[in-house]
Amino acid sequence: MHGDSAVFAPDEVSYFTNVAVIGATLLGLTFVALSFFLLDLLRRYEHVSFPVFRDRDPVDTESLSRHIKHPHSLSDRELLDGDPLVVFIAFSVAVTWNLFMLPLAIGLTAAWGGVRFPVIAVELAIFCGVLIFSFRVRASTINRLCPYLTREELLWPVFGAIGMLVYLLGLGVVTIAALPDAVPTIQRLAVWNQYGIANDRAAIFAIKTICVLSLLVGTYTANKDMFIFFKTMAAERMRQRWLQDFIKEGYPRLEQQVARHKSKLAPNAHRHDAVIGLWNGGLPTIVSTHDAIRQGGDLFTTALWNDLHRRQGGIPVWMFDIPRIADWAAQLEDALDRYSGHAASTQTQQ
Repeated sequence: MHGDSAVFAPDEVSYFTNVAVIGATLLGLTFVALSFFLLDLLRRYEHVSFPVFRDRDPVDTESLSRHIKHPHSLSDRELLDGDPLVVFIAFSVAVTWNLFMLPLAIGLTAAWGGVRFPVIAVELAIFCGVLIFSFRVRASTINRLCPYLTREELLWPVFGAIGMLVYLLGLGVVTIAALPDAVPTIQRLAVWNQYGIANDRAAIFAIKTICVLSLLVGTYTANKDMFIFFKTMAAERMRQRWLQDFIKEGYPRLEQQVARHKSKLAPNAHRHDAVIGLWNGGLPTIVSTHDAIRQGGDLFTTALWNDLHRRQGGIPVWMFDIPRIADWAAQLEDALDRYSGHAASTQTQQ
């Protein structure tokens, strides 16, 4: 070994070649898994009826997107980038592909005899930057989706920080090995020299460790992200079924109960009545998890809610925050029950 390059032994060349082959195989398998993600995701948009434009061109007077304003129309970017599930899938795949492509690229580079450590250090730095960004976006979209998380999954931020620290330490070891021996300040950081371990051997060990950890963590992440997607879609489908049943049965029943309650009140008592205030003219609390829908404001969400009564097909559940609608209905039923109990108690006393 010498300088900033290393000549690998035959077993080390075989090791890095095998690592690259495993990374390529796992990378290929993720394409198969991605097809299942995309097919299930596409079904969420089957009942979307917006005139989704390719872009918004305020200069082109012939463009319809200039005249049909948001949110009554959406562009491709507003529709897809505003959906946290779409963003989650995109960056989940980005994290997994980075973890599998890292050993593929590093393994092929390191398998070449006499490879220079600066090349590997640059590759590791590039993968590190992309991986940190992808991991952060993936974590933020999981927080927005709010799926059920097991105890282990709740510790992902801690595990991610530990894994990134190991990655950065490995990158530092390779960087030190790539620098000339004439840089004393950097060489003082090479504490392993005190134990008789040369920089190139420490760098090779760090590269091997990073490659193996990337394969293991990438496999784990791909498996767990499929379950996050499954839990999110399963919850969405149950909520969609509940919303369909609520629109057909629950909502009309509440409407009738509120109407009977209102008929028993004096006209001047409507403004201060808790039940009527909660009823809000028949409009529940609607806060969509979709950015473009949420930014549309009350007028747009009111139009969406009214449109549910006219729909013949399914309901695009991602447009609505179903738990908040269910909470609104439960609060309204509780208020009606309390009013009925209070009215019955008053009649008994009389």
